Amino acid sequence: MSEQNDELMIRRILVALDASHHSLAALEAAVELASSLEAELMGLFVEDVNLLRVAGLSAAREVRFPFDAVAQLDRARMERELRAQATQARQALVAACEQRQVKWSFRVVRGEVTPEVLAAALEADLLTLGRASRPLIRRVRLGSTARAAAALAPSSVLLLQRDVGIKPPVVVTCDDSPTAQRALMLAIHLARKAGDYLTILILADALEKARRLQTQTTDRLREQGLMVRYRRLIDAGVATLIYEVRAEGSGVLVLSSTILPTEALQTLLAEVDCPVLLVR
Repeated sequence: MSEQNDELMIRRILVALDASHHSLAALEAAVELASSLEAELMGLFVEDVNLLRVAGLSAAREVRFPFDAVAQLDRARMERELRAQATQARQALVAACEQRQVKWSFRVVRGEVTPEVLAAALEADLLTLGRASRPLIRRVRLGSTARAAAALAPSSVLLLQRDVGIKPPVVVTCDDSPTAQRALMLAIHLARKAGDYLTILILADALEKARRLQTQTTDRLREQGLMVRYRRLIDAGVATLIYEVRAEGSGVLVLSSTILPTEALQTLLAEVDCPVLLVR
């Protein structure tokens, strides 16, 4: 295991997989991180019991895009579809991991998606998953599993979406919370892989505190070889953070899980369009 990962303490990365493009984006990012951190990648596919229950109803019908064909939906057919999706997910994971020489595992469980993902996250140091699955509108809405993971997952969480990978600049929040240094280290790692650009949002209402945090951060960044930009935010509310992330054109946002209360965090995740790494 790399010396850097000894400090970051990310040994196991869990990626929640389904048939969506957002899930594939999560897989790509998870494999890249596992490779650079010399971590193990654990793939999880959940056979959704709610889909199986619906398929078992006599009145269940499948409406196919573009909504001009209707087919009978039965449990046996749904079972086959889920098995096929699990096979596709495993094949995608194996191909990506073998290409990057990443140690991997894969398992299929049956249950409700959100509880199963959260339970599996107990065994991981980082959970990666798509923000949503199969959106019918252009704007990506935060899915129920992503919302629950952001609020309840015991591990750090990386949320991604279709066609939006980790790219520069990396933006990280900096305060005096217990997880701030861990968030900074993860942001440094991502910045090294994404163009060496790092923007640090210092959350401090008092000038003296802002100077202290910037000095501490500058010392931590010494000899990292990154191009660093500092921004001081007097107001660390959700509206200000959303504005700053958009203004920076953030490629990925890294923030401590303690910066915002749960409701405000959900608002932030719903409004920003870049990947978000929530650090615990």
